Amino acid sequence: MAITTTQTITNLQEKVIGPARMTLKDDVLALKGSFKVVRGDAGMDDTYNWPKFPGVTAFGLSEGVDMVTETLTDSSMAVSATEVGVSVRVSKKALRTIKGDEFARNAGKAMGSAVNVKQEQDVATLVDGFGTLVGLDGTSALLSSLSAARSQLMNNTEPINEVGMREVSAVIHPYMWHDLVAQLFPTGSGDSHSPMVSQAGNSANEQTFRNYYPAGSYFGTPIKISTNLVLSGTDVRAGVFHRDAGLFYEFMPVTLETDDSDKSMRDIEWDMVIDYGFGEANDGFGREWDADVVAPTS
Repeated sequence: MAITTTQTITNLQEKVIGPARMTLKDDVLALKGSFKVVRGDAGMDDTYNWPKFPGVTAFGLSEGVDMVTETLTDSSMAVSATEVGVSVRVSKKALRTIKGDEFARNAGKAMGSAVNVKQEQDVATLVDGFGTLVGLDGTSALLSSLSAARSQLMNNTEPINEVGMREVSAVIHPYMWHDLVAQLFPTGSGDSHSPMVSQAGNSANEQTFRNYYPAGSYFGTPIKISTNLVLSGTDVRAGVFHRDAGLFYEFMPVTLETDDSDKSMRDIEWDMVIDYGFGEANDGFGREWDADVVAPTS
């Protein structure tokens, strides 16, 4: 007769703990990097003034008639910086029970990611504030809206010329990106947003998605993806804009300080601070792009 034995050995089994996973955030600076960024130096004030020289008009002349004299009046915008920070505290006892150096590195990454997300969410309000919009709430994003925004910028009261168009970017939501993909590479099923014939093999379409993620390029305009755009219900406030449409003034770069001065608490505190401001510089240089952002299922 076979002998059956049962053994339960738990205390001798070694616990295996894998590397810590990071809580991922969309911390790519797609929005901030698409606007004009000025970084402060030592001795600069925390308010940045950006003057603008006026335009003048040339007139046809008649012999013996005095020329029209214009008065030059400049303008200026001011952006004041304020502090943004994140603080993390951990006890020294806890640090002795884990790999302290690795924990500190991961904490620094998480704090830096939080600061980047905060910057992006702040700058997204500039896009939401543009006075002219393309697209429509409750509808899928259309390439024609991107084309319309580009055309409007070129024909703006202060037009963006061919050279200036090289500094125009589109920053859109991932679900808008899905809509654009369906238009450039449709199944040929005759969906309302797709033509009957598939566009696979179209060189212009292929070039748009040659760098599929995080950005494509549509007739020279970079298309960047962000989940930090302003939402209104199930609609998003994306944008197409020139770099000079807004200004981001980074008065003091991000710094990370270690503080263990509170001896009675027996812990270590990490403080990360950045000092910046932002503001709209030229409303005519940007177009808000509205679209529906209900999660796609096909």
